[in-house]
Amino acid sequence: MLKTPAHYRPGLDFVRLAALLPVLCYHFCIEAAWSGFAVPDAFIGRAMADWVELGLAWFFLLSGAALCLQWQGRFRWRPYLAGRAAAMYPPFWLCFGALFLYGDVLHGNNPGIPRWRVIFSILGLDGYLSPLTPTFYKVGEWFLGVILLLYLLFPLLLWCLKARARRYALLAAMVLLQLGWPALCPAPLAAGHTVLGRLPAFALGVWFGSLLAQDRLPLPRALWALAGAVLLWVPGTPRLAPLLAVSAALFWVLYALGQKLPRKTWGVLRRLAAWSYGVYLIHHVLLTLVLLPAAQRTGLPLPLWFPAFLAMSFALAAVLAVVSAPISRQIKRLG
Repeated sequence: MLKTPAHYRPGLDFVRLAALLPVLCYHFCIEAAWSGFAVPDAFIGRAMADWVELGLAWFFLLSGAALCLQWQGRFRWRPYLAGRAAAMYPPFWLCFGALFLYGDVLHGNNPGIPRWRVIFSILGLDGYLSPLTPTFYKVGEWFLGVILLLYLLFPLLLWCLKARARRYALLAAMVLLQLGWPALCPAPLAAGHTVLGRLPAFALGVWFGSLLAQDRLPLPRALWALAGAVLLWVPGTPRLAPLLAVSAALFWVLYALGQKLPRKTWGVLRRLAAWSYGVYLIHHVLLTLVLLPAAQRTGLPLPLWFPAFLAMSFALAAVLAVVSAPISRQIKRLG
């Protein structure tokens, strides 16, 4: 039974699920298009990509805010690292291990990659490093490596919030980084797929967490950030900065809506949100190896498969959560 904490904030879980939806929808549509299905341009074009970017920004804002709420004023390295490892690694190891055993050990895939590079997978950095060097990347994509490395920077961000001078210095550094990194990011990396590209959103989320700890809700003032959407129609403007501004404003809108959900819905909301990380790990493999091949064989209309995709992703994530829980508990005890 998933217990509801006394100070539970349904708004944060509402943001978590809202952030997951555009990623699932985009991957479903783009993979279906690559598989030969007729997909409307609206679901694989620039507007859809911007919606996905909003969802990704919500993930980083949410991660920073949730960590700040949990650790502000009580941070200690050992329980912090054990807690992050317990939350992130066991589900990932189980997903990766099953695919690695089947594909690389039993069927000899990727024979040209030195076996020592599995260390990148054990650390969860294989997807992040795959544009730079061959790895055994299976699940997690670039996002997992980025968020794991940002977790190591979180204590520094938390320290910066403790003094006004450090807060202003951090703000200046993050503005410069957000505006300058897209132009400086070296190929073949994409700016938004790097630690430096996502650090401003994560740092902003940590500040959001400090506001939530004081029960401050910066609405309607935060809605001024929606004006950043105008820059999306200016040719040549890097999109990360205006999309972060828009996502920051909408973060508070989603949070406020989630806080108004009836208490009787909280149990379901918490359960679905608890499975969201597993959904993120599982959904792409499920889509490409199982669902789309089944859709091609049966000939059923593609829209019918999206609800099945959502249901199966959450069902498998629930199983993954149960199987990985004992490993997570053992890791957490190290803290």
